[in-house]
Amino acid sequence: MKHTLFKTFAAAAAALLLAGCNSGDDGTDDDASGDTGGDDPVYAEMSGWNACEVLDDLQPLADEMGIEGWGGANAEGGTPGNSELGNTLDPDALGCNGLISIGENEGMGGGGEVQVKIVPTEDEDQATAAYEDRVTSAETESAQWTDAQSEEFTGPWDQGTLVSWIGDAEQPYVEVVARDGQWVSHIVIYHTQDFGLRGGGEPSLAFTTEELHQWLVDTYLPQVNQIVNDKIAEVQ
Repeated sequence: MKHTLFKTFAAAAAALLLAGCNSGDDGTDDDASGDTGGDDPVYAEMSGWNACEVLDDLQPLADEMGIEGWGGANAEGGTPGNSELGNTLDPDALGCNGLISIGENEGMGGGGEVQVKIVPTEDEDQATAAYEDRVTSAETESAQWTDAQSEEFTGPWDQGTLVSWIGDAEQPYVEVVARDGQWVSHIVIYHTQDFGLRGGGEPSLAFTTEELHQWLVDTYLPQVNQIVNDKIAEVQ
C-alpha cells in the first residue's frame, strides 16, 4: 500500500487506524478485495482436470488405431500419461498423451505418438486466438514437408481445422484443432507409415490415414466435445 502524507493529524490517524483494522482481519480482506476470486469459474474448473481421466485414457483412439501398448514402438499394454496445465511442453494445455505401439507392420512393427490436448481459456476471444495460433503453427509445419493438406470443419464446433502431411521417414502426421466457446481441443498424431501399402499391397495397420482423419472429425471429436461440455455444464 502506498502511504500518502495528510495535511492534518486527524486524517493521518484515521488512515493508520483503518490500515490496522484491515491487516488484522484476513477473512474480511479476502472477501472484500475480490482479486483472488476473479478468474472465470469455467477456466478455474478446467485448469484442475486430469485429462486422461476426462478422456478415458484415450481408449477410443486405442481401439480405432489398434494401439497395443503405450510407451514406445515395442510397448505392450500400459496407459498414456497425463500432462497438467503449465507443463513444460505445452503450458497452456492439459493433455493425455504417449508414444505408441501399433503392432506388426510387414515384420517391422509400427510406432508413433498420440497427444490429445484440452486448452481452457477465460473467454471466447482468448479461445479464438489460441485456436488461430495452433492452426497457423500446424500449417507452417506442414508446409515444410510433402502432401500438406488443410481442411476446415464445424458442427458441433464453432471452428475446426484438420492439417495433415507426410513427414520425416514418410510418417503420416495429422493435427486437428477445434474450438467450442472458450475452450480448444488439439489432437496431434504421427505414426510409422503402413509398409503393407507399398507397391499397392494390402494395409498392415488397423486403419488408413484417410479413415483415421474421417473418424477423428466425424466420430471422436464430437465425443470429446460432448464429454467436455457435460463437465463444463456442472459449474455453470
